[in-house]
Amino acid sequence: MKSARKVAIIGAGPMAMYTAKGLLNGDALFELTIFEGSDQMGCGMPYRSGMNADYMYCNAFSREIPSITRPLVSWLHDQDDDFLDGWDMARDDIDARDFYPRVLLGEYMKSEFRDLCDAGRSAGHVINVLPRHQVHDITPTGTGMSLDIQTPHGKSVFTFDQVVVATGHSWPSSPTLGQADLVSPWPYTNITDQPAGKIGVLGSSLSAIDVIVALGNAHGGFIEDGDNVSWFPDAGHEDLSITMVSHKGIMPEPDFYYPFPYEPLTYIHPDAVSAELEKGPDGLLERVFALMVQELNDAAPQYMAELGPDAQTINGFADAYFHHRETLGGLRALRESLNAAIKSKTLKETQHHRYALLRGHENFELVLEHLNDSDWQRFNDMLMPVFGDCYAAVPHISVRRVLALYDAGVLQIIPTGSESAFENTVSGGVSVMTIDGAIEFDALIDARGQAAAPVSALPFPSLVGAMVDPDQEVQEPFELALPSKVQGAVYCLAMPQILKRHPFSQGLANCDALGRSVAKHILGDR
Repeated sequence: MKSARKVAIIGAGPMAMYTAKGLLNGDALFELTIFEGSDQMGCGMPYRSGMNADYMYCNAFSREIPSITRPLVSWLHDQDDDFLDGWDMARDDIDARDFYPRVLLGEYMKSEFRDLCDAGRSAGHVINVLPRHQVHDITPTGTGMSLDIQTPHGKSVFTFDQVVVATGHSWPSSPTLGQADLVSPWPYTNITDQPAGKIGVLGSSLSAIDVIVALGNAHGGFIEDGDNVSWFPDAGHEDLSITMVSHKGIMPEPDFYYPFPYEPLTYIHPDAVSAELEKGPDGLLERVFALMVQELNDAAPQYMAELGPDAQTINGFADAYFHHRETLGGLRALRESLNAAIKSKTLKETQHHRYALLRGHENFELVLEHLNDSDWQRFNDMLMPVFGDCYAAVPHISVRRVLALYDAGVLQIIPTGSESAFENTVSGGVSVMTIDGAIEFDALIDARGQAAAPVSALPFPSLVGAMVDPDQEVQEPFELALPSKVQGAVYCLAMPQILKRHPFSQGLANCDALGRSVAKHILGDR
């Protein structure tokens, strides 16, 4: 009988867990070892307690989160009343379309990780779960992959047939921009430890909203009465002033209603995109963009008319889209956007242009690996900012808390424009050049989100040194190119490296899809 292949997964967050699920549900038997540097298995940094606070919400509703052994709502119903009380949740409150705190999802993932491993062992797999094991290097050899590990008891070496690098997000502990020193938002205590004063928040994404809400909780209290939310400072914290600074000075819009499972699109659907792929890379971006414009013109003709004729072209679409968003206003328009989103959910009527963009970006992803260099650059410059804005819908509770800080006179948002500059001040703060001139902050918190990084930035020097091309971009099936004399394989699902060519990879549904892709390739490599 053929022995089980020895596979290592480095990291124990969602990407690792969905990869393990794909392997353990296949036909082959594995000796699977999962290494994790922290003591929390299954949840990953974005969902880990200690890194995040319980008032930071995931922007995917329950039903959108791919199940591991069971859906989130089923797991919640299986918890006892004391657990639900601890989250201020009644059993009747559990809903497949609700949003939940990220650390609560972390508890779900940790529980599901244990259940997944138990089920795998019952199916005949050997599964080793090793928390507090830090992988320092991966050395490809003629007999497999050698891993140098720092264990709780000292250094050790492990060997495997195949390795999956699923190390998740990577954040600098002391970020910089230009000549300025910024504050990292992780762990969240970096935010809450900031004294009340003039605090800047760089970015206007979901990460920035988490930062704003954390500052509100650190220096005051949110009073919630149904849908009405207000904020009051704690005594001695009245000097709190928060300014979001971003290139365009707009925020993502509130979550809106859309049918789930998704309804099929008319024009930019997978079969249509696949047909364009078969025609080759020349003109591919233009052809798929034309499908998206057809979808928008058909689904939301009034919206497209408001954008104007320039929105019918790649070169003009982003400018028209953001001009429309900027015309509606920043924080002043957020309440109106929230009311429209609430109406959308109450009536179960979607906002058609947002739905078309939300769905369209998923099908655009099918072509990204196949774009030539010039079209890839055009996509990044002209379309990616739109997609990044439209899929970052914000849970309503987070929007209400942001508005409460705005109503209290504590929060504003200012665009930097194209002439932004950042530098430290002699007083120990940071100066930012915006369209309103230079503004000085006591501290500037970096909330721009995860940046992409090349494969050569992986923290495994022997692996990088052995690669055929350390500058390669990671593409499906995510196997790194190694010399032919090397036995075995290394697959890269590390988030910064994946983002270089897969910019939509951070959601849980994307983690599930990428993990299944790698698992399928490993299972087929027998």
